[in-house]
Order: sequence, then C-alpha cells, then structure tokens
Amino acid sequence: MDKLRLDFFDILGYLIPGTALLLSLWVAADSSIYTFADLYSFVCKITANTLLSGVVVAYVMGFTLHLLGSFLFAYVYLRIKRLWQKNPPKVREKRADYVAHYWAQLREHATKHLPMLDRWQALKALATNLAAFSLIAFFLCLWKGFKTQEDQWFQLSPLFLLLYFSYSNRAQKFAEYLDGDSKAVLEALHLTEQLPARLQSPE
Repeated sequence: MDKLRLDFFDILGYLIPGTALLLSLWVAADSSIYTFADLYSFVCKITANTLLSGVVVAYVMGFTLHLLGSFLFAYVYLRIKRLWQKNPPKVREKRADYVAHYWAQLREHATKHLPMLDRWQALKALATNLAAFSLIAFFLCLWKGFKTQEDQWFQLSPLFLLLYFSYSNRAQKFAEYLDGDSKAVLEALHLTEQLPARLQSPE
C-alpha cells in the first residue's frame, strides 16, 4: 500500500476544519462536560493513539464539511451579501464553464504559477470550511446549553455566528485573489486568446 500523503490543500482544506468539527462534536456529546472548566479534563483524556486514529476521521469529516462549506458560501453568504449591497456586482454566469477552460490553459502552459494559485485555492477552502464549522458550532453551543442548562454555552454561541460571517468574508477575498491572479497569468502569457471567444472577457 502506498504511503498516505497529505498535501497543502488536504491539511488546510480538510484536516484542520475536520479536526475542529470532530472535537466540537465530541465535546457536545460528552455528558461529563458541563462548563468550560470541564474542558481541561477533556483535553487530558486525549492520547497519542486517539490523535492518530482521529486523523482519518477528521479528514473524512473535513472532506464532507467542504461540500457544506461550498454550498453555504455560494448559495447563502454571497446571496445575503448581495441583498445588503446597493449596487451589487454582476454575477458571472456559467462559472464552471469558463473556470474549466481557464485551468486547462493554466495547467498546460503556466505550471510554475500553479503553486501560487493552489495557495489561494487552499486558503479559500480553509475559510469556507471553517465558516461551515462555525455555523455548526453555533447550533452545538445552543444544544449544549439546553442540555446542561449552563449559560456559558449560550454566551459562546454568538461568537461562532460572528466567525461564520468573518470566515465567509475571507473566503470571498481569497476567491477574488484567485480569480485576479489566474486572469493576470493568462494575460501575461497571452493565453487568453486561446480561450473560446465567449470566455475571453467574462464579466
């Protein structure tokens, strides 16, 4: 069996958010944790073997979380933000269509620029997945508060709601950096002309 290798995207996009979600679910389900003070004993129970076995579970949970994170970012956060803006920017149509053509040209002719673009991809995935985790943690805090009747959990829940919007905003910034840099690479290498005519200047 080949060695399991985790790249930059796997660690940022899947493993870190998945670990956060796994620990949050564990805390929510542990009946011995009533207040924040009980978290110390919870941390002491985590052994090296538990960490190693939890890596695979955390990765799978992070991978699944990415589906939710992408959906919430595209269909919830961006739509809410456009409602707040008086003059929202025009939404690009058929994004998947031109993105596929963009990346086909980048992979073929701009390999030395791919690490930079992959960095923005990984950071965007980290932000969207942490946003999804924050929304789940918000509801877990409410559930834990009702279960334990401790106000601490209710007081903590607004923080995660704030983090949801904060991480979503960062995801949008990273998406803008990715689009801007990929377009700049295409133009600098004169690859735009090789795109289909309808995709050469997407708005």
